[in-house]
Amino acid sequence: MKQFITLLILIGLTCSLFAQEDNEGITPVTLDAITLSPVNVAYLKKVNDSHTPEVVQELQFKAANFDVTSLSQYDKKAIRTFDVVFKASNGDIIASYTADGSIVTAFENFEDIVLPMTVRKMVFDGNDGWKMEKNRYICVFSDDNLTKKQYKVTLSDGNRKKRMTFDFDE
Repeated sequence: MKQFITLLILIGLTCSLFAQEDNEGITPVTLDAITLSPVNVAYLKKVNDSHTPEVVQELQFKAANFDVTSLSQYDKKAIRTFDVVFKASNGDIIASYTADGSIVTAFENFEDIVLPMTVRKMVFDGNDGWKMEKNRYICVFSDDNLTKKQYKVTLSDGNRKKRMTFDFDE
């Protein structure tokens, strides 16, 4: 057993000696630095901010990073858009992609979600004792612009109801 271990150590040292040989005659090549960014970074910058719920952010990230070439009906030569639906338990995003994978339009619709803290503060500021009955989040992105970002909230206090709308359009 000692001989076997000694043999393994000797082979290990021999291999490491050959690995240290000098590489004369090999010229190192310097490559230009490149920066890669997702195709749909403009979409994410427009629709995602501090007023965006977490469940929506997750689907927005999936939509922004979706590979349109994975669709069975994908045809790079076709001059049309490809519609893809991203679903969550309480809403969805319907996104239209060009052949190169850019999002042209996106419609986001979610109901009864956990509102971001900034929106919750706006809802309950001056509405002590009221309870949120339901809410809806809508966001529309079209041609590299955020055209609509809105929360609709219904509050109740016994038999009384109050509807509030918050717009976060640009």
